Amino acid sequence: MNGDKHHDLFSELIAQHQSELYAYIFAIVRNWQDADDLFQDVCMVLWRKFETFRPGSSFFSWARQTAKLEVRNFLRRKKSSTYVNEQVLDVLAEMPIDARDDETKHYLAALRRCGKKLVSTDKQMLVFYYVENLGSRQIADRLDRPQSSVCNSLKRIHRWLLECVEKELKREEYLGGERND
Repeated sequence: MNGDKHHDLFSELIAQHQSELYAYIFAIVRNWQDADDLFQDVCMVLWRKFETFRPGSSFFSWARQTAKLEVRNFLRRKKSSTYVNEQVLDVLAEMPIDARDDETKHYLAALRRCGKKLVSTDKQMLVFYYVENLGSRQIADRLDRPQSSVCNSLKRIHRWLLECVEKELKREEYLGGERND
């Protein structure tokens, strides 16, 4: 493929998938500035590695894998406990972005069922973190708790939700279909 066609194909694919890719990055880092910087970094890496992309395969899957690695490296450099842990990053990397996808619907339904099982203080902490977009220090201030306690609680809640969702999905698969609760 000549240089112009190579560049045109890359530009077309990035334009087609930029919102999904940006949403994936932002869902993990939950900070606009970090997401902007990471998105730019990911695009640069994708361009450098574009010759490894196989035309006809899923560009978004390929790009998401690259984004996952870049985000993981960013999180390691940042070493900030307010970000999602590595296990959650792996789950997010494997999840399709399109909420209309059946697999995602099952996952979200299982996550809702698990969320209903959380005690109210854990639910409140998740609301602070994901809905109000507060960091661990801000949550600690609101709850009058040490920041380390909030970080440990968030990690525990994430780990529990991950395990619960996996169990729910296995149970659903075992029962042979969707649940209606």
